[in-house]
Amino acid sequence: MKSIEELQTDKSTFSIGEAISDGWNLVSKHLGYYIAAGILAVLIGGAVGLIPYVGDLANNLIISPCFMASAIFITWHISKGITWTDFGEMFKGFNYLPRIMVSSLIQTAVVVFLLVVFFFNFLPQIFDLITLSQGNGFYDNQVELKAIASQFLTAKTIILFIIFMLALLLVSVIWAFKTHFIVIYNMEAWPAMELSRKICTRNLFQLIGLFVLLGLIVLISLIPCGIGLLFSLPLAIGAGYSAFAQITHCNQTDEIEFDFMGKRKI
Repeated sequence: MKSIEELQTDKSTFSIGEAISDGWNLVSKHLGYYIAAGILAVLIGGAVGLIPYVGDLANNLIISPCFMASAIFITWHISKGITWTDFGEMFKGFNYLPRIMVSSLIQTAVVVFLLVVFFFNFLPQIFDLITLSQGNGFYDNQVELKAIASQFLTAKTIILFIIFMLALLLVSVIWAFKTHFIVIYNMEAWPAMELSRKICTRNLFQLIGLFVLLGLIVLISLIPCGIGLLFSLPLAIGAGYSAFAQITHCNQTDEIEFDFMGKRKI
């Protein structure tokens, strides 16, 4: 496994094809466990989501990220030849809760900021829509409402929307490995996000290609009543880990011991 110092300047990349094939080889060894854990995680997330006001927030900041951390931890161990025998390891990610929550909160804050910037350009139209829709205005002001709505379909709006979506994609890509560094390198939230940004920026187009390909696989898997998700989502977890492992060599057994910050011990 490469040290954090090495990764600061390392220019290693990864193969998308190898990430897909190796990712599937990893998760297929314990596919039943992955499927069962995924179903249980969805049920738990659904139950938490029913909590008024805070349910969705808890899911986005805690539940889903912690289960993803568990999946990364398990896949990492499988890649090192450690068999997944303890199903309870699906909750392992909650051991990293404070750091996971901080990193999720930072990323969420950035996304909210982008949303505010995007909709700020349309504040006059939004206010007009709200004002004209009050009471019976929704029925009495149909002409005015349609005229305002048509202003959202201009070339400027389409361009701004494309820029906004590209910005969201960039945020997702540059922090794609933040949880991997928290779990595998035992890093704090912000240093993990910074190192993820550096590595992912160097592999920007490869990661975008991997994300697009995995996105298409997930979309296709939705066709047969969503049953395909039982296989495509574990594949996505394995492929993401494989890309990380190709860059960091975290799947290799090292004779050199590292401390908790990923520095070589002398």
